[in-house]
Order: sequence, then C-alpha cells, then structure tokens
Amino acid sequence: MQSTAASTTNCLFRPRRPAVRRLIAGLPRLLPLFGLLVLLGCREDLPEKSQDPRENPQSALQPRATAGSQQEQRLSGKRILLVHSYHPEYAWVDTITQGVRSTLADSGIDLDIFYMDTKRHPDAAWKSESGRKAMERVAEYKPDVVLAIDDDAQTHFARQLVRGPTPVVFCGVDADPSKYGYPASNVTGIIERPHFRESIALVAGIRPTRRIAVMSCNDSTSIAALGFMRQDNIAVEVAEWRMVDDFDQWKQAVLHFNETVDALVIRSYQAVPKPGGKEIEDPKAVVDWTVQNATIPTIAFHDFEIKDGLMLGVVKSGHEYGSMATEYALQILNGDSPGALAIKRTKTGIPMINRSTAARLGINLADDVIRGVTLVPEK
Repeated sequence: MQSTAASTTNCLFRPRRPAVRRLIAGLPRLLPLFGLLVLLGCREDLPEKSQDPRENPQSALQPRATAGSQQEQRLSGKRILLVHSYHPEYAWVDTITQGVRSTLADSGIDLDIFYMDTKRHPDAAWKSESGRKAMERVAEYKPDVVLAIDDDAQTHFARQLVRGPTPVVFCGVDADPSKYGYPASNVTGIIERPHFRESIALVAGIRPTRRIAVMSCNDSTSIAALGFMRQDNIAVEVAEWRMVDDFDQWKQAVLHFNETVDALVIRSYQAVPKPGGKEIEDPKAVVDWTVQNATIPTIAFHDFEIKDGLMLGVVKSGHEYGSMATEYALQILNGDSPGALAIKRTKTGIPMINRSTAARLGINLADDVIRGVTLVPEK
C-alpha cells in the first residue's frame, strides 16, 4: 500500500510532454533575471531621498528653528526701560504703553516702566527729582535700551545719557530734538507733531471756517508744540494764540472765542491748574465743561480727546507712537546703531469726528464728509 501511494504521487508531477520538460529544465537559468526584475519593481515604489521635510518623514520629526523663534532666543533676557514723563492713568501714556507691549509680544524681552508723573506735578523740584530717580532706575535695572517718552523725560532724564553706553529711543517729543542734543551716536527716535493743517481742512469741509483761535494750558510741551504750529502755512486766519494759567481763565477764553471765531483749536487741557493755585484740575472736569459750553467746533489732536467730547481733528495715535519707538528698539537690539536710524514722524493721522458733539451743535455730517472718517461714539 505504501509503495502504491508513492508511485501515484510521483506520477502526478512527472511531465508528460517534451516541451514542458525542456521549460522546467531551463528554469534555473532564468531565476537570476527574474530576481533582478523583482528588485527593480520594488525600487520604483521607494521614496527618493530628499532634504525637504515634507517629502522625508524622518526629517519632519526633527525640531526646526523658525526666524521668529531664532530672534526670540537671541533677544530673550534683554531689557527695555520705558520712562514716561506722565502718569499711567493719562490716556496718551496708556495707549503708548499698549503700543510698546504689543510690539514686544513673544519677543522674550523684559520690560520695566517708570512714571515721572510731571503732568500732575509740574513744579521744577518734582521734575528734577523724578529725573534723578529715573537715572537711579537705569543704574539698578541696567537696560539694553531706554525708551524715553515726551519732553519732560528728555529735559530731566534722557539727555544725561547722550553719548553714553546705553542706547536711547525718544518718542513724543514736541520740541526740536537738537534742544536735547539729539540725534547722537546712541540716540534716535520719533518726534511728535500735530496734524494742524489737516485738521483745519477737516473742519472747513463741514462748515465755513475763516477765523480760528488756538488755546492750551500753559505747560512746557504746549509751548513747544505751539511754536511748531505757528510755522504751519494754513488757509485760515489765527485770531489769537492763548495760553491759560488756570481753570477760570480757561472758561473765560472759551466763552470769548464763542463770539469771535469760527472754530477753536485746543492743544491740551491736561494740565490746567485750579483757580488761584498750582494743583491741577481734573482734566475730565475741564473737557466736560468745554464740551457743554463751546458753541463752535472744537479741534483736538489726540484720539482720546475726541472720545472725551471735543468735536474733531486729524489725530495722533499713541499706539502708533509706542509701536514705532519699540520697532527702533528692536532694530538696535538686533545690531543696528542708533545713530544710523533717522529721526522720524509717525506715518499718518486719523480723521476723527465725535458725532454726539456735532449733533449738539446742529452740524449735519454729510456722507461725503464722513467718508473715510472715524466716528465716535461708534454706532
């Protein structure tokens, strides 16, 4: 039985035709060629070696440094000291600080802020002492760059750093920078200039305007600003440039100009003293009284002043000032020399109208007038 079974199995696999037998006999010689074809087919399915991580999965797993992360690593631990002339509650100061912080976001840079508070304390002794304290802060903090904001910070502080080892970027300077020894090898910055001519054109497009007056509280920054405004070639007559010494004088001036001019330019109401003293009146009280009693358009140069109720202006943005100054600081930290960076102005003013004040004065804001204008309060 076993032999029968074996014989049957052998018969099943025994080729019965000569051609088939020859084919099987030649198979050993064809095996190398068959193997080569199989290898070539597999190679076509393999990915080509590439340096592009999108094509090379292994490369994609490796951490890569972006330009932003490289800059953050390079600047991490650097220090900027922001020295404000005024106090943190002042809207101009707050918006500049916002511009600084937003520009420094994710940079890894440490920011320290010092407030000289000279708007609320305008006496010479306070200003001198606050400047001394700011210098002490520099010695303690050892900043890589100083941002010095507004003129009092230059007069009583930053000018002492000229041609020293610490880079300085000034911002919001109303006076000629040369007054403080700028520019210098270690100093550059952003000057502040009101959009006077543009603001006059804005009010003239709303109602006939032939004569205007310009008034302000009698502080050092306003004196400097009015000096530059006098140099502007505007298309209307300036009947008077008036600096007021207290709130009573302020009220008298507003009522007088209601009767004598077509529009009133208000440079600043932030440092109006109380009657008969040196203590500063609450700016909100000053602007609220002005808005309620002015019967002519009031013109201002800061966005927060229009929001406070003055009627219109082509305004400056504190956020833009802070951002531009900080961009210069970043360039310096990345290796640029401060002396090689040109002193410049902000790029654009923002046309702005307070619709509530215009309505109170019975002024219709036509569509062609408000096109491209920021209206407050917003609808």
